[in-house]
Amino acid sequence: MAIQPHPSFLVLEPNVPVRVKAKAARMETREITDPKTRQVKPLDMLVLDITEVNGVPEPTVLSFTSFKAQQALAPLVNSGELFRKVLEITRRPRGYATEYELRLL
Repeated sequence: MAIQPHPSFLVLEPNVPVRVKAKAARMETREITDPKTRQVKPLDMLVLDITEVNGVPEPTVLSFTSFKAQQALAPLVNSGELFRKVLEITRRPRGYATEYELRLL
């Protein structure tokens, strides 16, 4: 049985740019199973409340576990700029690691 993401979460397809508008951001700690050790551990993630996806109104949630992506987005969240502009995100998978290309439009 395949595990499906929660229906309110936005799933980013590999190498496909997605444009979103965010209305809020917060940090959450969730418990995840480490894919290498299979141990449950706490993980801090940046959660964005999304109002629009690719120009279409679509209330959803987008979570970033990547510390690098969190660092890149933090100044935009703190200044409020993230909530005034469109964010283009491209997910680039690299094995267990994932890189995100982030661009404000």
